[in-house]
Amino acid sequence: MLLKKRDMQLMAVADSALLLPDISLHDAVDAAIEGGASTIMLRDNSLPEDDYMREAVRIKIMCGMHDVPFLVYGNMEAAEAVDADGIVVEIKDFNPKEIRRKFGADRSAGVVIGTVSDAIKAERDGASFLLLGPVSHKGKRKKKGTVNVEEVEEVCSVVSIPVVAHGGIADENMNDLRGTGIFGIGVGTGIFGSDDIAGAARSLRKLAVDVL
Repeated sequence: MLLKKRDMQLMAVADSALLLPDISLHDAVDAAIEGGASTIMLRDNSLPEDDYMREAVRIKIMCGMHDVPFLVYGNMEAAEAVDADGIVVEIKDFNPKEIRRKFGADRSAGVVIGTVSDAIKAERDGASFLLLGPVSHKGKRKKKGTVNVEEVEEVCSVVSIPVVAHGGIADENMNDLRGTGIFGIGVGTGIFGSDDIAGAARSLRKLAVDVL
């Protein structure tokens, strides 16, 4: 499916490496959905292939039960195998013809970018939405490889496809993104690194709705 605006409000980036001990990835995703995650993106390089596929299948089923879109990061074979709602790739790996051949035009193709020129190129090549970051927030020194709030606003102004800001986003700096033009936020550690995953997702979704 092509993501709708409401689907992008809180994109929860699921990764088993972020979890506290004694919680499975699918249970963590269940808690994130309970708290209000509007889309789940599986981004996990730490699981063995068989475990990854089992978790992907479980999460896809869970997302389907709750009418929450399910995206896979960087693994086209897995996305195709579990019938994911879309794929997210780095701009260097974006091959729109291959993605459309495998998924058709009715699935979302997200592209991770970090510059204005990358944003323009990704849109021109057929991206459905952009994942922009990591974000360096106001009052903090900008680190190499990050984008500041002004750059987020600039990217949003030069493309017509949705932009989701990700990386380093938490309750205390969400307000920095007000008025930038983003459609939503992508959060990994802020949700899945919490000892209250549902509560963290609930708080971030509420703030995202207010800021957006």
